[in-house]
Amino acid sequence: MCDEWMPVIELPLTGDQFLRLPRNAAFKYELIEGRVVLSPRPRHYHAMLDLAAAAAGPAPDADDGFQIRPVTAPDFPYLELVFAAAFHRAQPFASLDDAARQEAARRCLERTRTGGDGPWVEQASFAAVTAEGGRPVGAIFITLLPAGDPRDWDSYYWDQPPPADCVARRLGRAHLTWIFVGPLHAGRGVGTALLGAAARALVGLGYGEMASTFLLGNESSMLWHWRNGFRLLPYPTSKRLMRERLRAKS
Repeated sequence: MCDEWMPVIELPLTGDQFLRLPRNAAFKYELIEGRVVLSPRPRHYHAMLDLAAAAAGPAPDADDGFQIRPVTAPDFPYLELVFAAAFHRAQPFASLDDAARQEAARRCLERTRTGGDGPWVEQASFAAVTAEGGRPVGAIFITLLPAGDPRDWDSYYWDQPPPADCVARRLGRAHLTWIFVGPLHAGRGVGTALLGAAARALVGLGYGEMASTFLLGNESSMLWHWRNGFRLLPYPTSKRLMRERLRAKS
């Protein structure tokens, strides 16, 4: 989840200002000798989506002002700009200056494209483009995770290099790695349309469910997942999940 882009932040604040400071769940807040230190404390939650239900949603029509098409190589310079703008108020990118955020966007998308987040499922990755001019205003990127228990930490990382033909062989589990929409087009159903296109493509490839990951403290992402039918999974170290596993072993 690109935690390396979450810097330690120090602010010269008084104790009273420290008490009134808004909190973000992705950071630990400490008052140390007249300065406030915000240390990264990312906590990621996972959710699961039934692809058949998502695939049944309507596709955008001509009146929506945008179209959905597969991501192409020439899209990436534009998508880097859209990525940086879309996440400028969301952690882990909100604490970066403009230049660093742009570099983070480039590196994050390059990592996904080159398989750093798991095999990239190009057939299920789409761009939203303006109806006039065809310039990208959003995108969805799907990768593959190991097909383990999605409630386990190790199910989100390949312990061995995945086979080159894993997409063709329908191995692993689909994972929503990135979905983003530029601020000028947010709130118009672009993200939901991108999700529907990806779901239909994944169903066609033979996948029945898709995992997703979001950072605690990103309320807009959490609400988007809920509105679009994702089911929240137990946190991997939750006491209830640990009790269930202990009972299953006894």
